[in-house]
Amino acid sequence: MEHHASCYCGHVKLVAKGDPTIQCYCHCTSCRRWSGQPVTACTLWPEDRVTFLSGPETLHRFSKDCHAEGGKFSCRICGGAVCTFIPKGRFYDIFGGVLSDFNFQPTMHINYGERVLSLYDDLPKFRDMPERSGGTGELVTG
Repeated sequence: MEHHASCYCGHVKLVAKGDPTIQCYCHCTSCRRWSGQPVTACTLWPEDRVTFLSGPETLHRFSKDCHAEGGKFSCRICGGAVCTFIPKGRFYDIFGGVLSDFNFQPTMHINYGERVLSLYDDLPKFRDMPERSGGTGELVTG
């Protein structure tokens, strides 16, 4: 199965194949400030399953820590967010809102300790990240 995504103006287009490794809500300050939203919808895809179909030359990359590869990607034409590249695990985080044909089904909240909006659902809420992802694995309520 293929899932298509694009920036706001549609110049940058990409496709992700198969299913994402993780689907979650992120509450971290970095994602909130970059997206302008109180929470973001994350879908993580292995690098080898993501292909840019058009517009890669118009991508703008911003890396808060000046990483040579990683960073947040947006379209230089419309400014629309597209994805984040996470070099540590070689993943693309394609924002749930830019996927046009995808049924977002999160399984957890991450960085809930940084939240500005409490969400009430039955999903686990990690203060930072699950242990398998390098976090403490500590769960919070609220």
